[in-house]
Amino acid sequence: MKTKRVFKVPRRPSGRLGALRTRIVDEAGELFLARGFVGVTADEIASRLGISKATLYKAFPGKEAVLREVVRGHMAEIQTGVEDLIADRSLGFVEKMVALLSFLSARLSRFGPILVRDLRRSVPGLWREIEDFRRDKIVKNFKVILEDGRREGCFRTDVDTGLLLAMFLDLVQQFVNPDAILRTGRSPAETFGSVFKVFFQGILTDRGRESFSASIPALFESGKEILS
Repeated sequence: MKTKRVFKVPRRPSGRLGALRTRIVDEAGELFLARGFVGVTADEIASRLGISKATLYKAFPGKEAVLREVVRGHMAEIQTGVEDLIADRSLGFVEKMVALLSFLSARLSRFGPILVRDLRRSVPGLWREIEDFRRDKIVKNFKVILEDGRREGCFRTDVDTGLLLAMFLDLVQQFVNPDAILRTGRSPAETFGSVFKVFFQGILTDRGRESFSASIPALFESGKEILS
């Protein structure tokens, strides 16, 4: 029986070592996001922080361990942000979806195609962790989204929820991946926006289309993307 992975906010050591690890993660994270994993060296990270490589290795056993901490931190932020938005009862369904798309766009736009490619090629274990996270969280949160949308009359009720979940997950896995991103030259955020556009247009009711067209006009205008 496969144990379900639980994603939690990474816990960092307190004190001087904890402060050093936080600095390393913050600075190295900016380098990784800008230039990928392969294009950044441990010497560059240490130089940017004004410390020796030996000091860097006191905090982390290697560059991959730093990257793992960076990525897990981003996953935890995404998980918390998405779940908070979905649970926000002060927002109507369409308002919630607009906020959710804006949030995901901001987070996904930080991951360029070079880093995504390096993750899968050079750190396959961490890439599998990202894929598990993406799959588990899409299924859990998209199910809530479908149920909320149906209650407010925005989504069709004549299609099985389980089938819709499987279809959306397949679209995300097929197109929001390194090969597709590098082939098209589009960012993860742009690709996710296009997947959302294609999929959601097919399951909206007339009422849903009217509500969404007022809040997200790009959903219905050809040649335009949802996420900028």
